[in-house]
Amino acid sequence: MTVLDPSPTGVPKDQHLDRADLPGPAVLVLGGGTRLPKALRNHGMYVVYGGGTDEYTAAHHEACHEAWLLSGSSEDAWVARAVALHQQIPFERVVTVRERFLTTAARIADALGLAGNPLQTVRALKDKARMRELLQRRAPDSAVRAKVMRTVEEVDAFVAEVGLPIVLKPRDGSASEGITIIRHTSGMAAARQLVRSRPEALLAEEFLDGPEFSVETFSDQGSHRLLAITEKFTGPGAVEIGHLVPARISADEYATLEEATGDFLDAIGLLEGPAHTEVILTPRGPRVVESHNRPGGDGIVDLVRHVTGLDLRDLLAAQTAGEPLPAADGERAGAAATWFLTTDPGLVTEVSGWQAAAEQPGVVAVSPAVRAGDTVAPLGGSDDRCGSLIAAAPTPDEALDRARAALSLVTVHTVVAPQQAPENRDSR
Repeated sequence: MTVLDPSPTGVPKDQHLDRADLPGPAVLVLGGGTRLPKALRNHGMYVVYGGGTDEYTAAHHEACHEAWLLSGSSEDAWVARAVALHQQIPFERVVTVRERFLTTAARIADALGLAGNPLQTVRALKDKARMRELLQRRAPDSAVRAKVMRTVEEVDAFVAEVGLPIVLKPRDGSASEGITIIRHTSGMAAARQLVRSRPEALLAEEFLDGPEFSVETFSDQGSHRLLAITEKFTGPGAVEIGHLVPARISADEYATLEEATGDFLDAIGLLEGPAHTEVILTPRGPRVVESHNRPGGDGIVDLVRHVTGLDLRDLLAAQTAGEPLPAADGERAGAAATWFLTTDPGLVTEVSGWQAAAEQPGVVAVSPAVRAGDTVAPLGGSDDRCGSLIAAAPTPDEALDRARAALSLVTVHTVVAPQQAPENRDSR
């Protein structure tokens, strides 16, 4: 294993292999864990891992042939150095399952002329304002009314057009971060202040009323295969606190969500790989909230694996290697659910119950996220949750009940942290 140490010009200092010396086609994997690199190696590919020093581990050392580590660099720097590295290790593909590397990977592939999703598609998925504009042109009947907020006057004008409630969100956000719902006129002052502090960074959208789902798909040559529909549960400020696969919906609702997602992915131009598309079933029909050309986070990829026997990372590895997609493998559950632990903000003084939770019927994984001495922030995004667990069962209701019951055994005690100011993301 060679760890690349790029010089300021982007040319690695170490001597590397020529194409003829490589044991297989070279692939650049940006960020993420070791499941994808291991699967790519199993398909005979020469794996170069690119990521930050903060997430590179001993397991990555074993899973990859080489590693290219940069910290705190701009997207332009990643692209420039990947292009330089390509001169010594000619890449056949570049892939990622990390949100922060999606456009970087697409830009590198575009610069090197490699196969993959079109750069404009990946940019539209990343930038919600761009996505809304594209859908307004290509699929106006299912489009959501939205507008980038540049001035405080535009906030008032948008509310006058669509009415309250409205949603303000970062145009390039993820993980439920930074979402504010303005339900009443009393929240307009806060909305104006947000826009004043972040002009052109926020997107205003009409509020979509109805149950929310995510549709997990895998695309190959522009054909979209639905793997699962996830039922989603949200807490204050639209932060997700639970997921269930399969969703408890009727056959007609399943068909409606499948059609809406396929139409959306066609309109956005997705050609290959995983996608995680969030949809709300409104009284006017399904409306896409957002989508990402990666597997769903929050353990959804594991829920899909437990229920279908398919791992999206294995599908992506086979596709990247140009090999047939694998069939379902392993023991399957009828349903699986993940539930997240939340608690009062403050300084954590005690955490207990995780071992007892792990021993409950059906629990297949526990993921503690805080310990004594940590500080819990007000629930403003996925990173403010305190842990999660996954439970499997024969039916969706039973899986959900098992996950909630097991997590109820976990206790996180907090005390008010010094200088901790209250925060209200849902301005009602």
